[in-house]
Amino acid sequence: MGVDSFLESRAGKVLLSRVLRYFDARLEGAHHVPKEGGALIVANHGLFGFDAFVLGALLAKNGRTPWWLADRNMFSTPGFTPALQFAKAIPGAPEGAMDLLRRGELVVVYPGGIFDSYKLSRDRHRLHWRGRSGFVKVAMSAGVPIIPVAACGVDDMYRVVAREPLLGRLLFGDDRYNLPIAFGRWGSPLPKRVPVVVHALGVVNTDGDVADESRVQSLRDLVEQMVQSKLDAT
Repeated sequence: MGVDSFLESRAGKVLLSRVLRYFDARLEGAHHVPKEGGALIVANHGLFGFDAFVLGALLAKNGRTPWWLADRNMFSTPGFTPALQFAKAIPGAPEGAMDLLRRGELVVVYPGGIFDSYKLSRDRHRLHWRGRSGFVKVAMSAGVPIIPVAACGVDDMYRVVAREPLLGRLLFGDDRYNLPIAFGRWGSPLPKRVPVVVHALGVVNTDGDVADESRVQSLRDLVEQMVQSKLDAT
């Protein structure tokens, strides 16, 4: 059973409802998310992927279950691959993303990746996209629009005070994966019950020559500015 079939089941519907109720989550600007056809959702990322559960539940409630571009190292971690495949996640590579988009799928990408997800609480509500523009080239090459999404509240699920210095590097071979030292509800690993409002901010047309770096950069800057401005305003 895949995630689509699971969400149609009674257990799936109960889980979806409870996730949305736990975070009092809602989707603003849902009309910007196409009911059919390919589109690339570009969003900010929260800790431990709970924001993805919320975004996925909201999109499913709106009529579409997306595909996800995940960190490729996660697929080499024992036990992770079956769960990722069940959730319709694929390694974050341009070819796989473009294939899905050309087939008319809805795809979610987090340009900040681990840098956005693992930031400390002192940096909350600030994007850490590090100038990445690959998502723009993917959308342009596939001929699909970008839907910028600002998930407001996801950085408040935990208080992140530091990063541990060893375990992440041992697991994934790079100190950028050193795990956050984070405190959730009652100081536990459970995320705090904070309201989450996901804003679909519009439809960004990606017409143009993907070899035109100025066009790529202007689209990248536009999308990042749209998301950051909404995070600043809430």
